[in-house]
This record gives sequence, structure tokens and C-alpha cells, in this order.
Amino acid sequence: MTAAIGALTINVLLIEPDGLVRSTVSSVCRELQIVRMHQATSLAMGKQWLQTWKADGLMLSLADPDAALDLLSRLRAREFQCEAGIPVAVMATACDAAMLKRLKELEVRRFLLQPFKLRDVIQTVEQLWPAEEKIVV
Repeated sequence: MTAAIGALTINVLLIEPDGLVRSTVSSVCRELQIVRMHQATSLAMGKQWLQTWKADGLMLSLADPDAALDLLSRLRAREFQCEAGIPVAVMATACDAAMLKRLKELEVRRFLLQPFKLRDVIQTVEQLWPAEEKIVV
């Protein structure tokens, strides 16, 4: 049997306006002890978090694509407390080639097309922020 070590010391900020998506993702990550998922209901709230807190990663909704890309650009320009190169995953209902190109330029590591399966989110989180495992007897 294995158990995650350090998973709850990995702090990921989830910026998602949809309460159902936000609470489901957060509760599953907490229940499975994958990462400590912090929630922001808006980009403005997410900016406040990032200005005062050092996140290990970011999951970002592209519900408002221009504002979300601006926040991501500011993150990569080292305008927040966290490292500029932290892993970022984005979620959107649609995406074209121009948006994918921009996301690649901003070093987005994962893109989740909504609606997505919960297992896809879990796999994304586990791949971006892996916790060490130890054998528990």
C-alpha cells in the first residue's frame, strides 16, 4: 500500500467562476490528498491571492480569456509572489489555433477542454504536481 507524502504541502490555486466545477475539483483533490487546492471565484480574487501568497501551481479558467491571459502574462513576468515558472493548467469550453499558440507561449503545461471527466482533472493534477510516495505497512 502506498500513501502520498508532501501532497498537502503542494499549494495549487484554482481560479474558476463555476462553483460546481470549483468545489468538485477542490474536494476530490482534498479527499484523495493529491494537493492542497485553494479556490478563487474570480480573476480579481486570484490576483489578490497571487500578490500575497506563494502558490506552487495554478489551474485557471479561460471563461474570460483576455483577463485570464493577462493574469498569466503577469505571472510569467514575475509580478506575483510565486515563482514565474510554476506549472499552469487551463480549462476552457473552446479553443482555436491562435489561443493554443498563445497558451504555448505562456508555458501552459496542460489544457482541459470542458466538459471534462473528473479523472482527466485528477490525472492532470497528479502529473503537474506529483507527490512522493512511501510504502505504508
